[in-house]
Amino acid sequence: MNIYPLLEGTYNVSSQKEFTYLTNDFLPKEGINMNVCPFLIETDDDLILIDCGFGAIKDNKTFLISKLNSYGFSENDVSIILISHLHKDHINGLGKIHNNEFECYFPNAKIFIQEREMDFALKQETFNYDTTFLKQIKDYKNIVYLNKNKDRINDVITYEVVGGHVPFQQVFWFEEDCKIAFFGADNLPQLNYLKYQAAFKNDLDGIKAMNDRIEWHKKAQLENWTILFYHGKNTFENFLKITRSFKKHTLIRNRMIQF
Repeated sequence: MNIYPLLEGTYNVSSQKEFTYLTNDFLPKEGINMNVCPFLIETDDDLILIDCGFGAIKDNKTFLISKLNSYGFSENDVSIILISHLHKDHINGLGKIHNNEFECYFPNAKIFIQEREMDFALKQETFNYDTTFLKQIKDYKNIVYLNKNKDRINDVITYEVVGGHVPFQQVFWFEEDCKIAFFGADNLPQLNYLKYQAAFKNDLDGIKAMNDRIEWHKKAQLENWTILFYHGKNTFENFLKITRSFKKHTLIRNRMIQF
C-alpha cells in the first residue's frame, strides 16, 4: 500500500468561509490560513482518493489533479473516492458545474458519501456547505450512499460515522498486509490535536471529538497506525507514524510512503 499526500495548497478562510488560494502576491492580514491535503492510496486493486479539496484551478486544471499527475497518475485512474463530510473544502474539488450540469473530474471512480451527511448538509444555511454545488451532485450516477454507522467498503477500507466536527462525519481505516493507515478527517486534522486533550469550538460536539482522539491515540500506539492529517499546520505534517512508545512518534515528511 502506497500513500501519496496531495497537498492542494494553503487557503485564507474568512469569517464567512470564503476560501482564497494563497500566493506570494496575496497574503491577507485577516481570516485564518489553512492547509488542505487530500490523500491518494494505492492498493493492489484500487487507487483511492480521500476527500477532494476545495478545487482551486490554475491553467484550467485543479491543483489537486496537477499533484496527482505529478506522481504519474491520471484522474481517470482513480477508482474509489471517500468523502468524510461535505464541507466545501472537502468536496468541491470533486468536479465542476458546467451548463447547469455536474461534470466529475474523476469519471471512473465510485464516490462513497454518508447518506445522512448529504441529507443534513442540504438543510443547512451556514457558509460551511456549498448547497448549490451539493444539489447538483446529489443524484450523480457514480455516488454510492452509505447508511450504516460502521461497515467495510471492501477488504481494505473500513468506515465509521463518528460525528464530532459535524453530526455525520465519517472516518476511515485502511488495512493491507498487516499495516494500518487512519484518516480522522476534521476530528483529527492536525498533529496538535493529538498533543492536547481539548474540545475545540469549531466542532459541533467537541467533547465527542476529543474522546474519540484519546481512544484513537491508544489504539494507534498498540497497532502502529499511520495517521493522515488533512489540515496539517505546515506542509510537512501530512503523516504520523505511531509506535508503541508514546514518545516515539516519527513524522513522515511530505512525500510518498510505502508500506
